[in-house]
Amino acid sequence: MFRAFPICPVKINVNSCEFENTITEINQANASIYNSTFTNSSVKTDFLGSSGITDKITQITGCNFSGYTVSNYAVYIESYPNYKIENCIMDNTYRGVLVFNSGDGKGPNILYNNQIINQNMEGVAIYNSEANFARNFISNNRHGIKILDNSNVSLKGNSNVLEQEIRDNDLNEIYVTEGSFPHYIRYNGIIDEDNEDPLIYYSTNEEIAQLDVRYNYWGVNFDPVTDLYPTNYYIYDPQWNPGEEGNGSSAEAMYDSAKDKIEQGDYTGAKEDFQQIITQYPETKYAQASLKELLNLEKYAGDDFNSLKSYFSSEPNIQSYPELEKLADFLANFCEIKLENYPTAIDWFENVIQNPESLEDSIFAIIDLGYTYFLMENGGYKSSYVGNMPQHKPISKKQFTENRDYLLSLLPGDKMGKTLKENIGQLKGGELLQNVPNPFKGTTQIWYKLENESNIQLNIYSYTGQLIKSIDEGNKTKGTHFFEFDASGLNNGIYFYTISINNQTTDSKKMTIMK
Repeated sequence: MFRAFPICPVKINVNSCEFENTITEINQANASIYNSTFTNSSVKTDFLGSSGITDKITQITGCNFSGYTVSNYAVYIESYPNYKIENCIMDNTYRGVLVFNSGDGKGPNILYNNQIINQNMEGVAIYNSEANFARNFISNNRHGIKILDNSNVSLKGNSNVLEQEIRDNDLNEIYVTEGSFPHYIRYNGIIDEDNEDPLIYYSTNEEIAQLDVRYNYWGVNFDPVTDLYPTNYYIYDPQWNPGEEGNGSSAEAMYDSAKDKIEQGDYTGAKEDFQQIITQYPETKYAQASLKELLNLEKYAGDDFNSLKSYFSSEPNIQSYPELEKLADFLANFCEIKLENYPTAIDWFENVIQNPESLEDSIFAIIDLGYTYFLMENGGYKSSYVGNMPQHKPISKKQFTENRDYLLSLLPGDKMGKTLKENIGQLKGGELLQNVPNPFKGTTQIWYKLENESNIQLNIYSYTGQLIKSIDEGNKTKGTHFFEFDASGLNNGIYFYTISINNQTTDSKKMTIMK
């Protein structure tokens, strides 16, 4: 394993090298990797703990990756303000690219002209990051692109020639969670002629959505009823061929103007434009993208995260649109992180975990909570602080990444997560869901549903009926909830768990611990 941990700001260049059975890991530096070959090997660049530095970039250009990697991903970028992945080939590396909590600088934050094929899992995953896709070929993976946790993404093809394709992936070509739908998705080939799963799967609880996917090529067997999920959320063209250029909206023009102003250094003007989009076009995805831009822009345009937090919490146009209000609440909590108000941020994530609106919300809150602990400790805050859910404070980075990848596998876009969501939807009031996973080692999730606000207690029993643990969940709201049970210290075997609602036992299930 090659690692670089520079003490002072430096630039690390890797050019025309060959790597085999190794991880190239670079931390806290400008990193440029060119024209190199990685066999059963991967690149990991990490800038965690240096959020005040905004000009650092990691660039991976002209590299070939093949064979399964020790770290699961061919390329893994974490916490970098700026990044560029271009002219690379990734073939059968288990997972292609993960961009995690990155892209909050001035750019380019681009994946350009890459061929990402034959991955056992996703070709590209974008998590709470900015990403711009152009001229990529992403094919024959489990998922093509996964866009998660309020990421800010554009997929820009060429109106004259089909030069970006996401096609023939096993499940979805593009899988997106609520708050992350690309503000720009045009002139792409999004194709799978024989797949039973949707080409685009948007996992959302939004009541109204305007998802403009016009001017994309769908192949010859396109059926919006089966290929776009949920079908009634989309504005689409049944047929589009390269050469036909679509007209952009006024919101798009204003957004592009604001991005140009950032490149020119006019940060105040860009900030005003983004706020105007939110005022004039709150129903568009450009309004959501503008909210995310405001968070990233603030360090250049005043560095007053208290005022930005107040804007997110009180702007009338935000409060009038539920999808904007929810996103702004999320971003306001990241203002707390920027202000190093870590206990407040941790409490916010814990509240989402206890009262999630969706399965995705709970998964992302657990991941973001663990990541916040790393930010807190790397930022010099007293590492002894722990919130009310100590089980979510990672013991190590390795444990955090393994748990994160497991949690992401539960998302509805995967077969396991899709089954879980369907089963949750079939729960009746007072019922327990079979714990997930089962059998299990380490931790498992116990889901239950309430018809009314109630006081909840969960009990774990041995096979002989001995009470092992009593969990007081306290007062919980109407809806679905889950508890993450940690089996550390328990022997292998069969156990039972029950739920008591207002002191009345209503259901029980069996679970199996295997180590």
